[in-house]
Amino acid sequence: MSRARPTLTTAQPFSVIGGKPLFSVNADVPAVDALEHASCLMECAARLSLTVATETAEGGEAFAVHYLAEMVKALIDSCASGAFYSEVKQ
Repeated sequence: MSRARPTLTTAQPFSVIGGKPLFSVNADVPAVDALEHASCLMECAARLSLTVATETAEGGEAFAVHYLAEMVKALIDSCASGAFYSEVKQ
């Protein structure tokens, strides 16, 4: 009986500036690890967005939330793409 192979991430560029990505999620990282990291980043974004919403922010928090959300989206897109790729491959 063969063990199921874990779903892996695919390369996912983000923070595109002038048509070129500044950052990228790396390929072949276990999706479960990438999703755990996305969850931690999302918690940070949620806490920061609350300071922005309650007007207790001191400056820069709104941009930090934006960049954190961009990272989380890239991680989730990478995991989804990896899951799709692994199903097609089977």
